[in-house]
Amino acid sequence: MKRPKAAVGFATWGWLRLALGLFGIGYPWTGFADDPKATGVPLPGHYVRVNDALRELGLRPSARMTPEGEQTFANTWRQIDFRHDSREVLIDGRRVFLGEGVHAQTGELWLSRVDVEKLLRPIVRPRAFAGSARPVQIIWIDAGHGGRDRGAHSDPLALSEKHIALDVSLRLGKILSAQGFEVRHTRTEDVYVDIGDRGEMSRAADLLVSIHFNAAGNPEARGTEVYALTPAGQPSTSDRSPSAGDYPVELGNTTDPWNALLGFAVHDAMIKRLGTVDRGLKRARFAVLRLTDVPAVLIEAGFLSHEAEAQEIASVDRRREIAESIADGIVDYVDLVLSLSPSP
Repeated sequence: MKRPKAAVGFATWGWLRLALGLFGIGYPWTGFADDPKATGVPLPGHYVRVNDALRELGLRPSARMTPEGEQTFANTWRQIDFRHDSREVLIDGRRVFLGEGVHAQTGELWLSRVDVEKLLRPIVRPRAFAGSARPVQIIWIDAGHGGRDRGAHSDPLALSEKHIALDVSLRLGKILSAQGFEVRHTRTEDVYVDIGDRGEMSRAADLLVSIHFNAAGNPEARGTEVYALTPAGQPSTSDRSPSAGDYPVELGNTTDPWNALLGFAVHDAMIKRLGTVDRGLKRARFAVLRLTDVPAVLIEAGFLSHEAEAQEIASVDRRREIAESIADGIVDYVDLVLSLSPSP
């Protein structure tokens, strides 16, 4: 059982501000932001009070918002930590990235309704989507890169992403097959498969997981991150501007709630088992995620550009552990979906 974190403190409001709050003056559609950083920027019309949205999901604040704009909401099963001027929240201690930032105004936190409906509600209240629950029997495993595309690499260790992604994928397939799932692979050898074909091929399954490894110009970058498809109208995590743009609906958006739920389950299981740096559940419009019509995630299981992490990944035992952690997350998701599916 998870308990709400202890409150760190709360904002001290003057009599004028209190009076304005009591009469409902200064909300996004009538005034400017009144937050810890005093941005003076009006909030978009699709923003809603975190307090209202989370109450609807059965979570209550553990205390008032702090002077720094932080607030925790929780119930017996879930805890979510919010912070002003951030696109990042913690759900049960795991880093999760919203499409748009959280902002403080009139002594309260606000966030996008899209983030509530496409991310928080699926994770907190999956039963709300029980009508579209899709039991999982066939799992498609996509080993990233291959053939002429070697992906990320560690030259000192002679490691190429295409080889280790395939190794983990095949190990994952054996684990899932032993548990009774029908497993299909994009590739089982070192061949190139067009990026656009990967998502289309996976439509023959009930779930897609794409395995990758990371690299960065910063040699200190390390850890595990999981990606689900960005909801329509929202920026992806890597977009520099957090404001919503003209982003079309993709085929993969038809399973938005399940993408979020699968992503959270897999990310949580990997961090729990591997003990790696938590780089978060993120959003992106990768082709493999856009072009499928089944719940899907893309995993970046570690950094080949980080010397110590690359040495771990070079170990057969570590790659086996990575495969086992992904299987743990998939099984957690499958069990949850099964519990929500209508009885025959």
